[in-house]
This record gives sequence, structure tokens and C-alpha cells, in this order.
Amino acid sequence: MKASAFNYFTDLDDGIKLLFNFYTLNLAVLDQQESKLAMGILDAPNRNLDTSKKRTLESMLKDKGFLVRKDVNEIELLKWKHYQGYGQKQNLSLTILPSLACNFGCVYCYQKETRQRMSPEIQEALIDFVRSKIHRGGSLSATWFGGEPLLCKDVIERLSNAFISICKEYDVKYSASIITNGYLLNTINTEILIRNHVDRVQITLDGPPDIHNKRRTLKSGGKTFQRILDNIREASKKIPISVRMNTDLENMEYISELLEILVRNGLEKRISFYLGQTSPYTEVCSDVSGYCLSDEDFSLLGLKTQLDMVKRGFSSSFRMPRAKNSYCTADSGNSYCITPSGGIVNCWNDVADPEKRIGHLLESPNDKMKENIYQWLSKDPFSRKECTDCKLLPICMGGCPYQYGLTGSSSCHGWKHHLNESLLFYYYYKKLQRENEIIGKYMQAVESVEKLKTVTEKNN
Repeated sequence: MKASAFNYFTDLDDGIKLLFNFYTLNLAVLDQQESKLAMGILDAPNRNLDTSKKRTLESMLKDKGFLVRKDVNEIELLKWKHYQGYGQKQNLSLTILPSLACNFGCVYCYQKETRQRMSPEIQEALIDFVRSKIHRGGSLSATWFGGEPLLCKDVIERLSNAFISICKEYDVKYSASIITNGYLLNTINTEILIRNHVDRVQITLDGPPDIHNKRRTLKSGGKTFQRILDNIREASKKIPISVRMNTDLENMEYISELLEILVRNGLEKRISFYLGQTSPYTEVCSDVSGYCLSDEDFSLLGLKTQLDMVKRGFSSSFRMPRAKNSYCTADSGNSYCITPSGGIVNCWNDVADPEKRIGHLLESPNDKMKENIYQWLSKDPFSRKECTDCKLLPICMGGCPYQYGLTGSSSCHGWKHHLNESLLFYYYYKKLQRENEIIGKYMQAVESVEKLKTVTEKNN
């Protein structure tokens, strides 16, 4: 046996040691005596253990992945899973843009707007594309994106009906989500989405009304905050909603104020909330670069926000990192973004650039498309020593491949910048969850006793 390359340890002031493994995502909490024994086992894992306590600890370390077989090359195992995932055909993932048109004029939008809308011919070609790519017993997930996708409800309905029918025919699991600015998410449109199997909604609020309304206005310059909030309040009764706050130097001090507004509207238990990092992804939004947060500052801000959410009672205040085979859909197998004109690209950031296509629904592949495919394949985290030497590789997989292609440097996982603090918060959150479970069971027991007492008194 040997210690895993993905182990990380940190100490608490009371002598407790936290052990975390970034491959298995297991956390072990050891007291002072246990941690001393465990560290001795990890430092010399093949010694004979002379006590039952040591043997019990060794068994736990094996089960949780802190100890692995000596002949296991964990980097090669990760690499194999990455390449296997890239070549998988069983699960198809689509990001579909019915149009790049939008009713908003956001200050940091990274897309070039066009009025082009997905034609019936392109829709039909997309349906044929889905038929050619799905596999019996697999899955199809669709994300409706834009522009503003709710400007094209008829396209969403027609394609959704076709996808659902195909999935039933081939015994394929279907799921769908939508990324919308929320302005058009009224009761009627919410029902349309539910009817078409959309079960997740992402909406952006960039702060309290005065701040949001400066950043995310209608094309006419009109305010949008209150209508979006009203829509979230009603729609969240029927469909899960995630609220994102695109954050930078101009609005970071207003996060708590927005959280308070959400609490006052009774949303802390009904929605999830997270911060998005404003970045100059393309030339279209390059003017925002002057007020973007550094990765390190954004990571710290995220930790502070999670703690604030816990205090305010948000039920989804912690986003647990997850082990994965790739960073995102852009470097995943059988995953495509479909543009309104029928272009196929890997990344959302490329949807408005015909030069970045890797294919087209109505055209045969040309040399440029083949070159683009190769460019994506070459963005390999296992070719970078800073990635293969990093304990966080299983949850990061090299960071955003688009950013790497743009800058030549990896965009590291947020935990890396404040690793001790992130692990401590995770430990705190797990303890809080456990305490809430105990309180819940206690309250159930009290209620049972009170009911029994009431029944007894009636019978007497």
C-alpha cells in the first residue's frame, strides 16, 4: 500500500486533524491520538500493525481512499477516465441556442447579438442529429441558452416534443434545463417549461435593485429587478431555481443585501444561490477587465458568502466539489453547443463566432472544422506538470479549457487559493448538517410524546 497522491491534511486548534482526499472526496475527522496513529500508517503503510486500533484505522484509510495499492498510478487512472469519458457515446449533452437575440443589454455580455433565429430547416436537422447520436438505454440532456431562449418558446416546444418522443422510442432518459434572464418567466411560460420536461432554471440577479438595474437593463434601458424577483418567487413554487450573481469589484459589497432581499421574500429554502465570476471572455466584453476580481479574491469572497448564507438559513449554502472526468461540456465526449444557424461548437463562448465551429448540421466538415477539433483535443491537463502535481486535479481537471487556450495558463479550482479555509468550512457545514439532523429527530420525538400524552388524556 501507499498514501494517495490526493491526500490533504489540516489541523484544528483543539488537536483535531482533518484528512480529505480529492479523488474519493472523503473526509476523516481524527482526534489527537488517532491522527498521530493515522499519520504513522500513511508514512509507513506496510509495517505490521500491533494493535487493533491501528488495524481499524488502517481499514478506514483504505476504505476512504487515503491508502491505495502500491501498483496503482492515480494519475494514469485519472487520465484513463478522462479519455474514456471523452470517447463515450452513451450520454448525449446539448446546449441549444434558439436565437442570439436578447431583450437585455447587460454591460458585461460576451456575445455578439444577432437577430437570427433557428429556422425550421435547422430544427429538423437538429432532430436528425439527435437521432444519430443517442444510444438505447443512455441519456439526453438539453440546456436552453441564448440570447434569451424564452423569446423562442415555439422552438423550445417543437424541439422538446421531438426529443421526448425520440427518447421514449429508444428508452433514453431525458432531462432539460434553461438559462434565462428571468424577465419572461411568468406563470404561463413556467408551465410551458414544465410541460416540456425542463426541471432546472438558472436566473441572474446582480445585487439589490439599484445595482442590478444598472447592470442588467432592458434594451430600452428599463429596470428589470422587481419583475425578475416576482417571477422567481412564483416559479420557484413549481420548478427548482438557481440564482447566480455575476460578481466583480463594482457589486461585491452588495451580496449580503441581495441575500437579505431573498430571505425577506421567503426564498432561502426554495432556491440555490451562488456567485459567478465576471470575466472578459471575448473581445465583446473586454472592457470589463478593469473591474474583474482575481481568482484568489473571488475564491475568498465565495467562502465569505457561503458563511453568510449559512447564517441566513439558506438550505443550499455549500457547493461541494465533485470528482469528474472533464472540466465542463467543452471537453466532454458527445457534448455539443448548437447555434441558431446550425453551427456546432464546443464552448458557449464560441457560439457567435463561425470560425470556431467544429461542425455544422447541414454542411460537411471542412479543414477548418477539423483543425478546431484538434485544438480542443490538445488542451490536455495531463500535459501540464502544474496540473499533474496538483492534489486538486480530480475536482478541477485542468480548469477552463477555453481560458487555457486564450491565456496559456490554467484557471485553478477556487479551493486551491484558500484550501485550508475551504476545508474548514466544509467541516463546519457537515457538523451543522449533523446537528440539524439531531435537532430534527429530537423534535420528532417530542411531538410523538406530546401526541401520546394527548391521546392518553383523552382516554382517561
